[in-house]
Amino acid sequence: MLLAAKFLLLVVLLILLLRWKVDLSLAVFTITLLTVALFGIKLLKAGESAWAGVSDPQTLELFLIIVLVQYIGAVQKSRRMYDRLIDSLNTMIRDKRLVAMVSPAIIGFLPMPGGALLSAPLVQVSTDKMKLKPAFNAFLNFWFRHDWELIWPLYAGLLLFQTMSRIPMRRIILFQLPFSILHIAAGLAVSFWYFRRHGIEREYPGMSNGIHATARDFFSGTWPILAVILLFFVKAPPLLPLPLHWALLLVAAVLSIWKKVGLKEIGAVVFGKSTIRSLLVIAAVIVFQRVIQISAAFDTLKTMDISLGLVVAFIFLVSFTVAFLTGVNTAYIAIAFPVLLPLIQHLPNYFYLSLYIYIIGFAGILVSPLHLCLVLTNEYFGASLLDVYRYMAIPILLMIGIATGLVLIL
Repeated sequence: MLLAAKFLLLVVLLILLLRWKVDLSLAVFTITLLTVALFGIKLLKAGESAWAGVSDPQTLELFLIIVLVQYIGAVQKSRRMYDRLIDSLNTMIRDKRLVAMVSPAIIGFLPMPGGALLSAPLVQVSTDKMKLKPAFNAFLNFWFRHDWELIWPLYAGLLLFQTMSRIPMRRIILFQLPFSILHIAAGLAVSFWYFRRHGIEREYPGMSNGIHATARDFFSGTWPILAVILLFFVKAPPLLPLPLHWALLLVAAVLSIWKKVGLKEIGAVVFGKSTIRSLLVIAAVIVFQRVIQISAAFDTLKTMDISLGLVVAFIFLVSFTVAFLTGVNTAYIAIAFPVLLPLIQHLPNYFYLSLYIYIIGFAGILVSPLHLCLVLTNEYFGASLLDVYRYMAIPILLMIGIATGLVLIL
């Protein structure tokens, strides 16, 4: 009972700090200090454990990956590489209903806070003549923007989860791919149900620019993404696959040369506020995890005779609640995974339970009223949150139901 009260205090404090607009890294560092105090951890021991976590080779690789992802995204944005991509989509797809779904999905390959605001104008242009309800426009933009969050290895949340769980990234992607496909399929089903119900037929997007110009525009906007996929996923020994940080480093180098990026611009991104903030968040989360581990606060969970059903129920409660109340991917991972790890790490189905933590947290993030993408999308289209929920309800319940059923069976 006392343990539950302490955990609740940590969660409540984190939520309050985020609502008070305290930076996430500082908020996590604050609850780390509170953890040290609540569980009587010696400061020297906590400091040694924190340093061991931050200086761990896998953590250093994660830092490098975050910097490279930020850099590649910044160059693509500054060089307007996605503009030509969207033009090519209008030519290739020949149906503005699909363009409205594909546009945010393409932008979804570019991990960035509030990225839905980048794709919102593209959705609006594609659906302008369809006279869609504001809530449905918001659904299209928000839902398809998050198609890849379960499998795209450039998302900070997925990278952090992999570092903390120590599960190989390719294995995580392989087993979460069906849920990413489910996410897309459910979004398509809801979308075409709406189009059919409101009599919205296929709309021709306009004149074609020619096959060569279209292919050129598409490749110019997607080649960094395609290159990362090739270098990281394709098996061609002895050269491929490359570790993710090497794949990103090679792509970043080629992109810099091709787009003639100067040292000043490189420095502005690498040492920019956004990059530093991301690194501080990752460091704070790693430190919190290490402090939780040495506190042995949740070790009693290992010896408790708890049924699988109760374990799954506890995971659902913690993951979904923290995700819903924070609306920040890295925040729910920072709290949920270190707390739940002692409960599941000795179990034979640790792998599936770990993925369940991530998937349920993802579902909670999607419906969180504090999720920046959801807030910005609703503001852009003038949509009501409850109206958007009506379109998301069935897909999210379906995702939760299938994930829960599978983790109980496997």
